[in-house]
Amino acid sequence: MRLATWRAFACLRGEVCAAGMAMLLCVFASMVPMDAAAMRRIDPGEDPKLAPDEGLVVLSVDANAPVSSIHVKRADGGTAEVLNYIGPGRDSRLYATRAGDYRWAQVNLTAWWYRSRFELDEAEFRFTVAPGKITYPGDLVLRLDSMTSARMHVANRSLPIIDWLEKDHGALYPRLSFGYAGQYPDPFPEFYRAARTGRVEPAEKLNEGREPPKPGALALTAEVMWKPNRVADFALNGPGDLLAEAVRDDKGTWGLDLVDLKLGRSQRVLTTKNEFDSLRWKDARTLITSNGSAGTSYHVFDVGPSDGTTRPVRHRPINGSGRVVDLLPDEPGVILFEGFDSRGELVVHRIELEGDKAITSFQSAKSRDRLNRGATHDIAWYADGRGRLRAATLWRDETYVLVHGMDGVFHDVMEYRAEPVFTPVSLSWDGDMMYGYSEEGRAQRDLVAFDPTTRKITRTVFSKPGVDIAGAVFNDRREPVAARYYQSGRLVTEYFDDAGKQLDRTLQAAFPGRTVAVVDRSSDNRQLVLWVDGTDRSPQLYHLDVAAKRASLLEEVAPWLADRTFAPVHVLNVKAADGLAVDAFLTLPPGGGKRPLVVFPHGGPIGISDTLHFNRDVQFLASQGYAVLQVNFRGSDGYGKQFREAGHRNYGRAIEDDIDAALRAALASYPLDESRMCVLGASYGGYSALVSALRWPGRFRCAVSMSGVSDRVLRFTASDAGSSAEGRAQLEKIMGDPRKDMAEMQATSPLYHVKELTLPLMLVHGREDNRVDFEHTRRLVRMLNLEGRPPVVLAFPGMGHSFEDPMAQDIAWTGIAGFLQQYLGAPAAPATTAASASATPAAPGGG
Repeated sequence: MRLATWRAFACLRGEVCAAGMAMLLCVFASMVPMDAAAMRRIDPGEDPKLAPDEGLVVLSVDANAPVSSIHVKRADGGTAEVLNYIGPGRDSRLYATRAGDYRWAQVNLTAWWYRSRFELDEAEFRFTVAPGKITYPGDLVLRLDSMTSARMHVANRSLPIIDWLEKDHGALYPRLSFGYAGQYPDPFPEFYRAARTGRVEPAEKLNEGREPPKPGALALTAEVMWKPNRVADFALNGPGDLLAEAVRDDKGTWGLDLVDLKLGRSQRVLTTKNEFDSLRWKDARTLITSNGSAGTSYHVFDVGPSDGTTRPVRHRPINGSGRVVDLLPDEPGVILFEGFDSRGELVVHRIELEGDKAITSFQSAKSRDRLNRGATHDIAWYADGRGRLRAATLWRDETYVLVHGMDGVFHDVMEYRAEPVFTPVSLSWDGDMMYGYSEEGRAQRDLVAFDPTTRKITRTVFSKPGVDIAGAVFNDRREPVAARYYQSGRLVTEYFDDAGKQLDRTLQAAFPGRTVAVVDRSSDNRQLVLWVDGTDRSPQLYHLDVAAKRASLLEEVAPWLADRTFAPVHVLNVKAADGLAVDAFLTLPPGGGKRPLVVFPHGGPIGISDTLHFNRDVQFLASQGYAVLQVNFRGSDGYGKQFREAGHRNYGRAIEDDIDAALRAALASYPLDESRMCVLGASYGGYSALVSALRWPGRFRCAVSMSGVSDRVLRFTASDAGSSAEGRAQLEKIMGDPRKDMAEMQATSPLYHVKELTLPLMLVHGREDNRVDFEHTRRLVRMLNLEGRPPVVLAFPGMGHSFEDPMAQDIAWTGIAGFLQQYLGAPAAPATTAASASATPAAPGGG
């Protein structure tokens, strides 16, 4: 996806334009084609005669707001057509034009006070019109965030275009070849034309899916399971006596609570409708928060001394939105702040946190006050421990660039690509070193130190053979003190010093069978905030007083789940068909007899993995009495580079072989009903569900695909990855090249095998999915309807790849519950009694 920036050619808001009439003339001029004869529009029902060197082209725009004009240019730079006054939704137009090379070139937004122009020059916006055919270069998808910011990409959505041609240009579509003209070929239009031949059903009928059946009584409803966490963020102050918490109530209202850990009392200091983005302590008694009400707004809270019950708190907003660059811990009452001034330029400057009124932000900053000098196109800055600006991220030539330096002199360090040699995480205290991750020339992802001046890795901070680092822990001096990684799904924090190792042993003894991690700590490391969860226990926050060896429960993150008993997980170590070692996790609900099974492959498939944290999806299924099998197949993250790369070009092949090996092992060792199994997954998992149904006919009673891939080739022409050169190179690396591997891709694409896809299907998808375009589901529904087997469909307007909205999650998972009940039966749900005693920690011991 392209993040477009603006170029202003006329008045800015709040400034006086001395050339208003000139601006008006300029605006109207932009709406007139430079060469009106370059393209001629074809009206509905018109049957034009094409010259030998002419073809037809569909120009289709999908915008979320009105657009003033869009320019299409020829390869020689001349304007071929200007599309004026494009409203929200899809706007499709048919043109006759000379065969040759063209491109989407320019998007204009115009208002009485502003004009913005977006230039489009990447390869994805270019296309070739073929003579004597109907060319479709894909929809130009515009998502305007403001008059100066937009997201743009090209998405291949040929099926609705074919429907539109059949309706409005019924004489042309049957006799002319129709083809997609993007970076890669698309075999679907001809495949669909052949399947549609002789069929007279209207397209609207072929778009319909069945409603999901309503489930019977559920021991745990989707509404309760996916209710948003009560605790969203927290921060412990330096002395370790005050904890700030961002919490939400059942009505969606947000609160900022201040917890006095010594007194065990909590007080509400702010109630708002806006979600908190971050909580940070500037010092022992000054808290800085941010929320996303309009951009990012900041607030300062000065906490006074306790009277034994509450503490006085003074609240002051920071005027204007922006970002805290650094808290300047060694300078009382001052922070570094960045934001855009009235001219749209990024300004980094110092803010004094003084006075009783609202704090003035960058809006009053002058150009002479800016600290960010020496780098243009800057979008974010980073300071060292002394508050000196040492690094910045730039947006240059449609690429993010990291620069490093000091005193206004900066040099390029790296461009952010799909597979960077080094991924920065933290700048050292002196600013001369960066810490981060790298797997370049290594067998796994390691924690390393990187010299930005020489652009070389200087040392390996932590490495564990065959294990990918998942995170790092830093102290107040910005030095790494521990590495985090997953081992057979369990989170491990490995400290580098003896004191840290002893602490970890103490925590493991205090919370047996749980995952426990230190998520915040006091300056002297004597007061800790712990995150504790388990596969069968919803998350909790604990306060650990290290000196007193006392752990006390602070919060149930989701208190409505705290008193429920959830199903335990069994770890399987499986050998795949080629001998590769694979981990699998079987969640087995209590009960007698053999349990029905849901096979639940994860997404990705490369660089994603299942873990032994509390998983709402899995436990929701288990609460209905279904066993759930998850598999960290080849390609999953955490097992080293060779394991990850073993998943490359194995879509629908060896990856599913790994799942098959794990399934066979589970069936052989646990009380599972092989006659009652369904397969369910999201993203790649949805693709895997469909492929597994094809590869093992008769094995499963049903399949559910959420945001799933049905056409492998379509990933290249309708996805966020396919909208950049780096993303396309990465797709080719892990999936293959459709221009060379088309036969193999079609062989492993469920869309082209709907005749064999005979088991009941449920498809769940968001219509604003940029990762796996809704076109995947649209095409599969159409082909299944042509076969007379309409699937169950849930399509969510406005939703993207993930279903984070609680209402959408409720609707989707309630529908899935009804679907599974229909084909697996409604097994007796396990009891929902009080949580087991193992959730209560033992007293931390010494040693």
